Amino acid sequence: MMKAFENFCARWMQKFFLSSNNQKNSDNKHIFIFWTAVGALTQLLVFCGDMLTPLGFAHGILYAPATFFGLFANRVISIWLIGSLGMLGTGLGIFYSNGTLPNVGYEYILLNRLLGWGTIIASAVAAMILLRLRRQRRVSQVALEDTASLLQVASTVGGLGGWRVKLPEMESYWSAEVFKILGRPHGTVPDIDTIIGWYDEKYQVDVRDKFEKCVFEGRPFDTEIQVIHPDGTPHWVRLVGEAVWNDQGQIEAAQGAVQDIDKHKAVQKEIESSREEWQLLAESVPMIVWTTNSLGRMSYVNQFAAGYMGSNARQLIQEGWWQYVHPDDKPNAKAIWKTALMTVQPFLAEFRVLRHDGTWRWHLARAVRVDASQGAQWYGTAMDIQDFKEAQETGSQLANRLVETMESVADAIFVLDHDWIFTYMNRQCETVLERKREELLSSCVWDEFPQARGSKFQLEYERCVKEHATVRFDAEYAPLKKHFEVSAYPHQGGVIVYFRDVTTQKRLTEQLQQAQRIDALGKLTGGVAHDFNNLLTVILGNAEILAEQFGASTQEQALTQMISSAAQRGAEMTQRLLTFARRQSLEPQVLELNTLVKEMTPLLRRSLGQQIWVETIYCDGLWPTLVDPGQLEMALLNLAINARDAMPSGGRLLIETSNTVLDEDYAAQHMDLQAGPYVMLAVSDTGQGISKENLARVFEPFFTTKEQGKGTGLGLPTVYGFVKQSRGHVAIYSEINQGTTVKIYLPRCLENDRYTPASAMHEVHHDGQGRLVLLVEDDAQVRQISRRQLETLGYAVIEAENSQQALHQLVCEPDIALLFSDVVMPGGMSGSELAHQARTLRPDLPVLFASGYTGHAMVHHGGLGAGALLLPKPYLRSQLADKLVQAFKSAATSDLDSSLP
Repeated sequence: MMKAFENFCARWMQKFFLSSNNQKNSDNKHIFIFWTAVGALTQLLVFCGDMLTPLGFAHGILYAPATFFGLFANRVISIWLIGSLGMLGTGLGIFYSNGTLPNVGYEYILLNRLLGWGTIIASAVAAMILLRLRRQRRVSQVALEDTASLLQVASTVGGLGGWRVKLPEMESYWSAEVFKILGRPHGTVPDIDTIIGWYDEKYQVDVRDKFEKCVFEGRPFDTEIQVIHPDGTPHWVRLVGEAVWNDQGQIEAAQGAVQDIDKHKAVQKEIESSREEWQLLAESVPMIVWTTNSLGRMSYVNQFAAGYMGSNARQLIQEGWWQYVHPDDKPNAKAIWKTALMTVQPFLAEFRVLRHDGTWRWHLARAVRVDASQGAQWYGTAMDIQDFKEAQETGSQLANRLVETMESVADAIFVLDHDWIFTYMNRQCETVLERKREELLSSCVWDEFPQARGSKFQLEYERCVKEHATVRFDAEYAPLKKHFEVSAYPHQGGVIVYFRDVTTQKRLTEQLQQAQRIDALGKLTGGVAHDFNNLLTVILGNAEILAEQFGASTQEQALTQMISSAAQRGAEMTQRLLTFARRQSLEPQVLELNTLVKEMTPLLRRSLGQQIWVETIYCDGLWPTLVDPGQLEMALLNLAINARDAMPSGGRLLIETSNTVLDEDYAAQHMDLQAGPYVMLAVSDTGQGISKENLARVFEPFFTTKEQGKGTGLGLPTVYGFVKQSRGHVAIYSEINQGTTVKIYLPRCLENDRYTPASAMHEVHHDGQGRLVLLVEDDAQVRQISRRQLETLGYAVIEAENSQQALHQLVCEPDIALLFSDVVMPGGMSGSELAHQARTLRPDLPVLFASGYTGHAMVHHGGLGAGALLLPKPYLRSQLADKLVQAFKSAATSDLDSSLP
């Protein structure tokens, strides 16, 4: 049984050791195993003795001493392992001991064993406490050794040693580094007089004085002196000392340090020598040389600068030389200097400097930053470049004249050398070829335009160079879809090419020919229709005669009616042919525009397709107008088709009618327009819109923004001509990606409904009481007219051409009483968005909108709610006055935000 127990303990110890100590080195493992085994073996021997001893002796206490073998294993687990074996042996001894002493009861035996267990536990705890204390002592010892090692390294590397003088005995204590720094062998520290005698004679009195003041008065000192080594060589050292005070306020010692600064002094001397050499060089060059720190404080300026500016070096260092820089150049130069300071990039600037004779001369200033021991320094120069600038200016003027001449001509020009390399291109050439000069210069023309290789262009250019003769030709270059007229001239370096884009002229010529063909077809159609009308006249006349001859119920009468009906349909077709040929003069009629639109709406819905939603808004009490209904129908159809083409993905088409009055101010801005009452027909879409550049040309014949082959450019010009012939007016408003509105103004017919000018254009009596109106309008002419109308009505006006300026004015001007804004404006913020922002700042601010679009179009597409106050353009002053009054009244009782998005 004992054998089995020993084997179990051995296997358990081995398993524990392998699982908990696999990261220790082999020496620690061996120590742990050895002392743990010794402790376990001791416990085994005690157990054997326990088996041979009768119960009754205090044998359990003998297991306790073996736990202290765990101290040598240096592991807590070893202590507990040996202690656990002792406790196990103490318990098993009750059962395996050799009998029992006479007269000993089991209570005594149990108490004896419990005392043994307590002794074992106490021994284990004591052993662990001793182990922890030993470990802490070892850690402290290692830290102390590491600190001493680091101090020794720092002392050796930094050349620093410590000293202490104890008072009043004047006993000195040195570190080993002090002996090394002073060049003496390590040994007994000599007295103070001997030590002072080692220093250079010129420093001895000063050293003694500083030491005595430190010892007797407590004054610290820090000085640099030379010590003479035994071999007679001087060495620079730094000597630092301070007094040590006791609790009674008395000086009990002096202590300090000695530092070897011999190498530092040598480097410092080399720096001074280099600085002197640099200054000698700076004084010898014929230009301004200066140094300054990052704060702009000058530390050096050479004599040349002082003489050049008629000053002296000291004054320039104190005051700087910005005062000698031209006032116009100073802001830019200072800005460049600040940028150089922030980015640590070299300073480079050109500015004029005042010379001592009172003349301003151009200088080129350069400076670089150098990081030195005393801080960052800027080293700079300024060189007089006035003569160079004048020569450069003369050369530039000559070159600019030539370049301006080449750049100003309407023809595109480029120059090729003998290798067909671009050596020059003018601005027009960039435009025509749609390429930048940077891309083409120094490149081969046939590489950059490969489709021209082997074409007429290459053949003619080669003939120009070969025959040394001027060539002229025209040819088309397909990749650019352009047609060119070209003139090539030979020159000594290659060929000069003048060319112009005649694509537009060629296209206009083709369009003119097409228009002529259409006109010829119209004339032919008109002639045929005229002759056909004559035939129909005969047919209809004979049909009427036959109808009179036959009775009402005869079969011949039915045939006669069929002939007459067919002839009438033929007459209607002839009438349409004459309309297409424009051979028929206008036949104006007094017309109710609402009726015409209602009759046309079903046709428009069928023609435009299901993806276009057609909406109509009719004006109640619409005035009659005098117009040719057929031509007006065609005009409305043209506008609807244009709107459909602008909405390829579908959209909304709004047709609106209204009464309006164009006043004198509006009429003055448009030729051939008379002020008065008009009936308006507006067609609005939600399409792609038209750019400002194209908007000015939409009424030009043959101009179209549609893709090639999809438009003739005659739709809007036809509408324009018809309206002008009807004594009306056409206006168009458009914004990119917002849509387009075309307004047709037709004169009101006064035959059946008498129009009195006083009712529409009455004299306005309105007093704005000087209230301040913020006028926001991006069109300068409209803004000018609106301001004049507002001021005539008695308002004060401040202007803003966009929403951002308007918001700024609202913040700066608290007296603004009303916001009068256009709806659609550039800059990213519409009039409705501006109003929303304004009401955020001023919740009670009245707002009045104006727009060239119709009110209903703005409600649907312009972002305005149904309750917004909108004044349609153009408007009368009386209409403006009425809207202003309405705006001021509604501001007190309604919230604009309910009508804003």
